[in-house]
Amino acid sequence: MLSETECLAITNAYYSHFCCTALREGQSGVHFICAEERNRKLPGYGRAFSIVALVREDSLVIASAPRYASLLDRWKGTSPEKILTALESTYPIHRQQLMVFHGERCSDFGTARLLSPLDYPLFEAFFREAHPGADPAGWLQAYFDEKSARGIMAGTFRDGRLISVADTPDMPYLPDRIQHTGIATLPAYRRRGYGAWTAGLAVHRLLALGICPQWDCNVHNAASIALAEKIGFRKYGVAYLLEEEPN
Repeated sequence: MLSETECLAITNAYYSHFCCTALREGQSGVHFICAEERNRKLPGYGRAFSIVALVREDSLVIASAPRYASLLDRWKGTSPEKILTALESTYPIHRQQLMVFHGERCSDFGTARLLSPLDYPLFEAFFREAHPGADPAGWLQAYFDEKSARGIMAGTFRDGRLISVADTPDMPYLPDRIQHTGIATLPAYRRRGYGAWTAGLAVHRLLALGICPQWDCNVHNAASIALAEKIGFRKYGVAYLLEEEPN
């Protein structure tokens, strides 16, 4: 079982890849990084993060693809607040609340259980209802079979159907050490504790396997942030992201 210190170290290592520099606790100041890595299409996203600006306490780290270097140079010497305001007014930036795991708080998993490849029909029905605009043809079963065979997908059942799922997307960095804990619950079953059962079990399983749980969501998604905190995460930092097709 991973400790809080180990989870923090792994989380720092994970976000260091996005920032293209080693992140340290207690780091301060503004740091500009220019790296070809920010041109790379990332597994799990299908796009590149051309600009990543990570805000943590007294630190601002901005990693960018080389084509943005001259533009970002204009902001050197200005305050972090002015830099972030300029970023958001210049580019279609979206902000993500990043979380870090610091200890299990959920011990009641209700009717949640780990999903097996045999659960695919229920998962497909869930997916189609939860994502009505998505087309699962040709990829969903292979994805589910691979993830469920690893024993890291959890689901909660009610009324004979799958109503909440903790998903496990491909990770762009450190895939054997850290895993995103995505959560989706059918609208009719939200705000009734099922998401906490599902995500809590998924986190518990990851820790048992020696894998650090990872969580992030839109900064305005108060429900997701509250759920993360309920099962053992705390706020790590805020990322300002420019997501684009690879150059």
